[in-house]
Amino acid sequence: MIKRFYMLFFVVLFFAGITWAFDGDKEKLITLEKRIASYSINNSFKDDLFGLAVVKNALVSIQEGSGGIGACLVDSSTGKVVEYGRNRQYTTYFRSDLHAEMDLLNRYEDRVQKKRTSNKDNTPRDCKDLVLITSVEPCPMCLTRIINSGIKTVLYVVEDKQGGMATRIDSLPPFWRKFAADREFRQADCSPEIRKIAHDLFHFSHRNFVGKRVK
Repeated sequence: MIKRFYMLFFVVLFFAGITWAFDGDKEKLITLEKRIASYSINNSFKDDLFGLAVVKNALVSIQEGSGGIGACLVDSSTGKVVEYGRNRQYTTYFRSDLHAEMDLLNRYEDRVQKKRTSNKDNTPRDCKDLVLITSVEPCPMCLTRIINSGIKTVLYVVEDKQGGMATRIDSLPPFWRKFAADREFRQADCSPEIRKIAHDLFHFSHRNFVGKRVK
């Protein structure tokens, strides 16, 4: 009888803990939604408009159950966004490749459908004036995809000290280092608040699966 009581007691505590955790996540998400909704673009920072755009997409990723990263492609000659992307790894089913930058490039390349031609001056990797902006520094998978796409300029709102590759580009294999030699990778010029929002969105569900993996 006593054993049953203790077992029931611990079961109740376990499910109560899960409920508290979900409630805590819900409150954090509501707070993030309010911060983004109330934010006004700070024109003192030249990339703030696009920083806000990518964190809005990162928020949607979390709302859909995926990781909190967003991205966009900007035509620097017009200042217009030509494509948006966001992390969709768990939307609507698991896709290990669908990081925000991969989703963005898939959408752009599927839409424009560039063709290879015999004219050497006409290459599908010609991405003149396109700038890729992401809320978090690209990982190795995404960085090599971006390099292969032909995009010359990549901006990220916050660094990813644990998994980012743009700040470690010298560690790429020789082929990829050479391929990326004419590219620019740097932090976007955004306000401290946009950077903090991007950081908080990323860390909302930041790689929890790694700590839980079976060794």
